[in-house]
Amino acid sequence: MKINHFLILIFSFFTVILSCGKDEVEEAPTITVETPEPETPSDSGTDTSSDFVEGIDPDLNEGTITFEEYGPSFSLENAQAADRLEGNWGYFGGANDQNLTVAYAENPGTNSVNNSTRVIQVTEPVGVQSWAGFYFMLEEKINFPAGKEAISVQFYSPGPDHVVLLKLEDELANETEGKKTTGDLFAETTGTGWETLVFNIPDLEGRDAFYNTITMILGYGLTNEEEANYYIDNFDFATPVEVIAAAAPETAPDAPTYQAEEVISVFSDAYAAVEGINLNPNWGQSTVVTEETIAENTVLKYENLNYQGTTFETAIDLSSKTRLNIDYFTGDASTLKFFLISPDGDDADDAAEEKAYELDLTNQGQWNRAIIDLTHFSDVVDLSQVFQLKVEGTGTVYFDNIFFYGGESDSGDSFTNEYGGAFGGATVVGTTFNFPSSADGWGGFAELAPATLSFPHGGKITFNAATAGTDVALNFKFERLAFNAEGNGAADTEPNFATENVTVSGTEATSYTVTIPAQDAANTYASHLLYLVTQDAEVTLTDVIVTSYHEAQ
Repeated sequence: MKINHFLILIFSFFTVILSCGKDEVEEAPTITVETPEPETPSDSGTDTSSDFVEGIDPDLNEGTITFEEYGPSFSLENAQAADRLEGNWGYFGGANDQNLTVAYAENPGTNSVNNSTRVIQVTEPVGVQSWAGFYFMLEEKINFPAGKEAISVQFYSPGPDHVVLLKLEDELANETEGKKTTGDLFAETTGTGWETLVFNIPDLEGRDAFYNTITMILGYGLTNEEEANYYIDNFDFATPVEVIAAAAPETAPDAPTYQAEEVISVFSDAYAAVEGINLNPNWGQSTVVTEETIAENTVLKYENLNYQGTTFETAIDLSSKTRLNIDYFTGDASTLKFFLISPDGDDADDAAEEKAYELDLTNQGQWNRAIIDLTHFSDVVDLSQVFQLKVEGTGTVYFDNIFFYGGESDSGDSFTNEYGGAFGGATVVGTTFNFPSSADGWGGFAELAPATLSFPHGGKITFNAATAGTDVALNFKFERLAFNAEGNGAADTEPNFATENVTVSGTEATSYTVTIPAQDAANTYASHLLYLVTQDAEVTLTDVIVTSYHEAQ
């Protein structure tokens, strides 16, 4: 990653990512902080009020760091180089000669949490990295009082769910043997205005007399389209907050159904991974990577995630593929991004080309499947030379079925349905379905965990089926939403459509294919139904796969 001067690498990986970063991280959320204008600090980052002494490093052991009477100098002349031999503060994550600045300023809005006069203001210009931050040194190494093994800091929150990163480290330069650090610690805001954030300090090889540097990223994971101003104040010891263990999966995600010859796999039980893959290169990350077996299926676990790389001994050529599949599960991540990275192109920055896709965290505590069109990356990344992958985020995340596919004339996105939800008097036992004559005329079977699908190029349904001796006619129906899902009765199902009938014959399992005609590209279908036309006759259905084509057939 291209770093402007005075860099301390909050994620120790930033030196390593010189080969894999990019000055702009795409697709990151944006943030605009609107606060009252504080007094304008001088260009040097100094405070000129007569009752304030600037240039004194604070000592947390002596009490709360308030910045009211004295504090460190944030002048450029006092900023440290990478070797950290001189100066007492630094900044990182700049891009194209744009860097954040740190200065003393008036409190932007006093409240019961913080009525201080003077606070620290951190200004992030447009274009700095999503990991831009700063650090300052303390006079003495920290010794934690018993029962106070945490650090609190007051932060002027722009809104709820804003992620702030804190890290304690010693005075040594990064990559120095024996360097001590807590790793990246995260806290999340709950509202707007001043809040007290608490960061539990882990007991790695002890805590006391290790750390004399406080490092912070105040807009973790955010890329600014407008200048952002953040405010912090009042560092102190705190009682550790209770940590609730994040939810972990108890089941495996749905097994993928694509043909092996169509797939370039990174991680999946269903497919062999490409040769020469390294799932845990040493980029200085705090992430702990393990493989775990859940429901007889191997998954990739990222614990204490800040960032994590994957490298390929030989770059993989994805130019013939059209989709990326990622299955993921998290109970506590607040941000999660997946990057493709190719070597430096023809631009002037001498940095690798990377672009992120932000994974949806709406449905936590369950497996999610992201199917990403590779055109999302292709305007930045050379898909014929992808040599690294990267994940940025927080919390604990489980991954599975990371692979690329598509590109064939009949390729599509495939989903497994089981139709286990009988209604209207219809019955299902295991995989055997029946539509008795005593059932309501509208009786049928609903998929209990339907994906939201669209069919702009049409699709197909394949399944294996057998009867008990009597032929059974059946069809499939797709609706926008289930009946009355939004309180509007049948109107909630519109638009909807049904396939033509197919007749299942014989008592031996046979493969069947039902064609799905092309539908308006704007239409989505989140209710999937199965109907039997023939009554009082059992039919067994297995391996039902719904495919939406990538292109017209």
